[in-house]
Amino acid sequence: MKQLSGMDSMFLNLETADAPMHIGGVTLLDLARAPQGFGFETVRQRIAERLHLLPSFRRRLVSMPLNLVPPFWIEDPDFRFDLHVRKVQLKAPGRDAQLAELVAELAGTALPRDRPLWAFYYVEGLSRKRAACISIIHHACIDGVSGAELLSKLLDLEAIAAPLPPPVAQWDPDELPQVIDRLLFTAKQAWSRHRQFVGLVRSSAPVAWQLGKALIGRGEPAPDAPTPPAEGADPALLPESFKPAPRTRFNVSIDARRSYAFRSLSLPRIKALKRALSITVNDAVLAICAGALRQYLLEKDELPERPLVAAVPISVRSREHRQAGGNRIAMLTVELPTQYADPLQRVAAVSRSTGKLKRVHRAVPAKMLMDWMELPTPALMARAARLYENFVNSDRLKPPVNVLISNVPGPPVTLYLAGAPLLANYPISIPYHGLALNITVLSYRDQLDVGLTAYLDAVPDIEHLLDLMAQALVELESAAGIATAPKPARAGPVAKRKSPGRVKSARKQAQ
Repeated sequence: MKQLSGMDSMFLNLETADAPMHIGGVTLLDLARAPQGFGFETVRQRIAERLHLLPSFRRRLVSMPLNLVPPFWIEDPDFRFDLHVRKVQLKAPGRDAQLAELVAELAGTALPRDRPLWAFYYVEGLSRKRAACISIIHHACIDGVSGAELLSKLLDLEAIAAPLPPPVAQWDPDELPQVIDRLLFTAKQAWSRHRQFVGLVRSSAPVAWQLGKALIGRGEPAPDAPTPPAEGADPALLPESFKPAPRTRFNVSIDARRSYAFRSLSLPRIKALKRALSITVNDAVLAICAGALRQYLLEKDELPERPLVAAVPISVRSREHRQAGGNRIAMLTVELPTQYADPLQRVAAVSRSTGKLKRVHRAVPAKMLMDWMELPTPALMARAARLYENFVNSDRLKPPVNVLISNVPGPPVTLYLAGAPLLANYPISIPYHGLALNITVLSYRDQLDVGLTAYLDAVPDIEHLLDLMAQALVELESAAGIATAPKPARAGPVAKRKSPGRVKSARKQAQ
């Protein structure tokens, strides 16, 4: 048995019917270069033979009495592999938009809690000699970095993979713990929490002082951090965490309907921007998002005067926690300078904002962030999430942030699934109440695979937002004096989840 961390438990307890908390990916496979006979059974067998490398795939939840402490993962005694790996046949002509529609359906449907929290769909019938794999796994199990690590266990660096050694020991399912054992453990852990709180307050005091200095720009920046502007030392210029974000169409209450779109951007082109403007790849991605969101809101006559604010997950996973699964992230904020028409002004403003973010991130030890997440009881978080969903109108609240933007590093080389080359791996992410748009970017080979997941009513034309991201890249290249290489790709596949009932029709195709 393994107890969930406070952060893992948070993702579990913030989940509601309208806001499922799972993430995933859409992996496109090149069937033209796949081994003869490659298909669903090949993929199914590959997952089955590597289950010992994927411990979260055979673990289910066991909650504690009254939900006062985080639940446990146990090796599921009733594990049934066939419930998790299924085949879906797209109807002709098998366009990308049909695939994206299926993704939108699955993105808005919660995983059942009475078995391991993952699902895998092999999609046949896709045009241009391709197949797709849609992987879904609850955020309580993984974050972006551990998700990429988990996916790597299924994939190979060569078309013909070297044989894997057998598991060290046979898989041994657990027995469900007795109620009395759960009661005793809950009482013991709940009693120790008050001492943990006192100790944490004491150890946090000096860090809070250093954080305060970093927030007003008086702390010493790290050697590799961008030099802050002269006005950065002005206490009035607080970072975005302390500035109210403007109201936008993205800051509304949501339901389970989703829109989804994906596309690849050229990584060499973005790296050329990095060199020309002396910025980071992440700065370039944020500037592209700022340009696209500015134009999107301008076209709807909804652009606020103040800049948008993005929530940016930062990995705090240390070396000893690699391959450990779960979540080790901090959520910081970055200003998106949508008030500037000039692309170079936007880049400069983004660089200043991320410089502040780095100073704040270095001022707070990663372990302390994790320790504070252990204190709230799961029952409190779950009740707060349901009260918020049922009684709080996000449409009227002042939002702390407007959108969520993640940039996850991926492999620079071609990967293979049972011999079939991966063409792309597009992320699936989570919208939430008051945060109806999630932009996630994953690097792979010489491309950035972008996945946009949104609440349907907030972003009904999500494909156009992808068009605007491609356009923002061209604008930045022009402003930086870089000759634009190939024309931006046509609009990527999109989908809209129109009603919860459509998931049933899609799942009827599963075999």
